[in-house]
Amino acid sequence: MEKFKNCEMSLEEIKKVCSSLDYSAALVYNATEDMVIQACKDAREMKYAAVPVFPNYIPIVARELKGTGIAPQLVVGFPSGGASSLIKQKEAEQGIKDGAGEIDMVINVGRLLGKDYAYVEQDIKGVVDVAHPAGITVKVIIETGFLQDTDKIEAVKIIKAAGADFVKTCTGFAEGKATLHDIALLKAYAGPDLKVKASGGVTTLEDGLAFMKAGADRVAGRNPITNQLRSMGIYSL
Repeated sequence: MEKFKNCEMSLEEIKKVCSSLDYSAALVYNATEDMVIQACKDAREMKYAAVPVFPNYIPIVARELKGTGIAPQLVVGFPSGGASSLIKQKEAEQGIKDGAGEIDMVINVGRLLGKDYAYVEQDIKGVVDVAHPAGITVKVIIETGFLQDTDKIEAVKIIKAAGADFVKTCTGFAEGKATLHDIALLKAYAGPDLKVKASGGVTTLEDGLAFMKAGADRVAGRNPITNQLRSMGIYSL
């Protein structure tokens, strides 16, 4: 096995994590165009799965990632989830026109906690109905930091009923981080048709691998992942 400085992972494991990583380095409040372009450059070099950005930057990401197979990822209703269903649908429509290849939308957390499950399902389904005809994957962020296990299980049921593709733990902008417990729980109730994404607290390649072993199909990470790769002498994959 090839050895890397300060890392016990094999090259195969490193590539597995990177190819499943949504690289959110530019998904920050103060993101500039230069930061977005740099995130795309990092993603191209390390063969990450996607680059999520706020809606106004999707055209830039679509341009920078054209032909790479890396998805320009649109966030919808981000980060609070409190936008109206119509606004979420319009965000999705415009983002797809601008070149989005995936959508990560935020659930209406308050409605979930208030047990208004019909509203939550229709809120998700409205985005799914816009995205799926265009061949766009939809991930639904449930903000696990605000939820009890019973709420998380209910959220999975709703997401499945709405026809989305992933359940995702956190935005990274609110309370809570992905935990191995949550990934295992979500995976147990997701079944074969709903995938799981770990987001929040994935700061190392080792974190990413641990979450994937627990059942995550995708993970999210920021600059520390790229910095770790470079510190190991890896500048491209």
